[in-house]
Amino acid sequence: MTTLQSPPREREETTEDRPVRRRRGLFEIISLVLAAGMAVLFLYPVINVAVGAVFVDGRFSPDGFINALSSPELPGVLTNTVIVMVCAGTASVVIGTVFAWLNERTDARLGFLGTLLPLVPLMLPPVALSIGWFFLAQPSTGYLNVLIRTLSPWHDVDGTGPLNIGTWPGLVWVYTLHLVPFAYLAVSAAFRNVDPALEEASRVSGSGLLRTLWKVSLPAVRPAIGAAFLLVSLSSIALYSIPTIIGTTARIEVLSVHIVRLVRLTFPSRIYEGVVLSFVMMAMLLVVWFIQQRLSGNGRHSRIGGKATQATLVRLGPWKWVARVFMIGYLVAASLLPLAALLLVSLSPYWSTNISLDSLGFGNFVELWTRNVNARNALTTSLVLGLVGATLGMAIAAIMMTQAQNSSGGVRRFLEGVTKSPGAISNIIIGVAFLITYSGAPFHLYGTVLILLLAYLVIYLPQASVQASTAIQQIGPELMEASAMSGASRGRTFWRISFPLMLPGLAAGWAMLFVLMVGDLTASALLAGTRNPVVGFVILGIFENGALTQLAALAVIICVISSVVVGLVLTLAGRGRSAKRRRRRFATPVTPVSR
Repeated sequence: MTTLQSPPREREETTEDRPVRRRRGLFEIISLVLAAGMAVLFLYPVINVAVGAVFVDGRFSPDGFINALSSPELPGVLTNTVIVMVCAGTASVVIGTVFAWLNERTDARLGFLGTLLPLVPLMLPPVALSIGWFFLAQPSTGYLNVLIRTLSPWHDVDGTGPLNIGTWPGLVWVYTLHLVPFAYLAVSAAFRNVDPALEEASRVSGSGLLRTLWKVSLPAVRPAIGAAFLLVSLSSIALYSIPTIIGTTARIEVLSVHIVRLVRLTFPSRIYEGVVLSFVMMAMLLVVWFIQQRLSGNGRHSRIGGKATQATLVRLGPWKWVARVFMIGYLVAASLLPLAALLLVSLSPYWSTNISLDSLGFGNFVELWTRNVNARNALTTSLVLGLVGATLGMAIAAIMMTQAQNSSGGVRRFLEGVTKSPGAISNIIIGVAFLITYSGAPFHLYGTVLILLLAYLVIYLPQASVQASTAIQQIGPELMEASAMSGASRGRTFWRISFPLMLPGLAAGWAMLFVLMVGDLTASALLAGTRNPVVGFVILGIFENGALTQLAALAVIICVISSVVVGLVLTLAGRGRSAKRRRRRFATPVTPVSR
């Protein structure tokens, strides 16, 4: 007797067999709305100015393009810009990477001082750094030159040299001193977050120090190194204060100074020619961005995983002291020497090589605070803008970059394009665009603090996004998948997992944005006025009037404020202690979900 059996049923698909799918939630909506808002805030005034460059009185006119691109000065300006960007950018990335490795992976670290060592120059605004080195290395009256000539038995009889800040080496030197912290911030966070197990395995297998560094350590942080080069390129190509002070002395004009001269120092103003040259700047930055994407996209690199491993410090032996001397020497050159020069000038009635203790006093500070009401109001306004702007800027960048990291296709390209595109436009052009577009009807923002805050958010969004992107790239996907499997939304995952792990990098980025916004010079010169004065606006006026002692006093005050605020933030961040505590929560390995 044959027993009829029903055909075997296919096994029902369980939840475990299905890939993790997320619906578009509140976090995604917020990130896209923020991106759309930032895009409109940036593109609307820039397009408005760009259209004005080719349409005059409603008629097409290519005169702006023809005049800008046919200028006989342009080839030399572009050559100077490329030389400065390549030389100073490469040197700063190399030095910043070395500092990051020494402080995070070797016994040459100097503890908390080692962490602050490369960041201290961030507390010195670039205009103060350049003026400080002008006081130090001016050929005839520079303090270092006077000291060297006094101590050297075979000094120059004509009373000049041996140092001359107004040269190509002097310009690249000051650029590099200013850019090293930007590279260090990106690379040190990566070294701090990568799993050191591969490095230790390489050393156990018999590989030497240099081979492990070249084959394992540097490839592990290669995306951060690429981000660092992009970050220093964004910062250097739009920098105005250093090339206008040092470069003018050396008779070396770069693209940022050339644009400012066309827009602000030429009568009648040639705004639209400056806009055209900003497109040239955009093309240069696109090349750097392409290289950075290639570095980040090819190959594998280490990320924060589900297990925490304590790094074993590399023993450098006698070279430990050489490394420490190198780091301390950088601190002296980038901060202590120029700050000492600024302090001497600020305490003196006038700049002189003959320093008399009897003539030193706080008269410049008293006069600056009591008689210069504009300077006092500028310090208050800049401090508020720095605190609010840095917080909003890093929050927006962290949300947008987290969403970009978890997206693909058009959404990711849109988010990355919004965050990177302002870096392709000179700060002065963004300032001009905001001035023309938002000052009058229907916005009427001229003379308000709001127009400065919006401009700062747009101008420094690329730097914030690069730092946030570097922080989020170090988080492994298994943590996100574990959170998804537990049913957490993307917003909850960001707040409970991603944000604590990103906190060290975000805190460093906050410090960078705060100093940049407080010491901003170019955009502030256009958007600030007597009703909303900021430090950059006042500095420019004092510098143009030649009151160097007042300028030195204001620079010292800025340095003190920046040092206190930045030091407090980095201390509270605890060098990643929150991240370590969070990683210990995930000590149990998590099996990634099949895709």
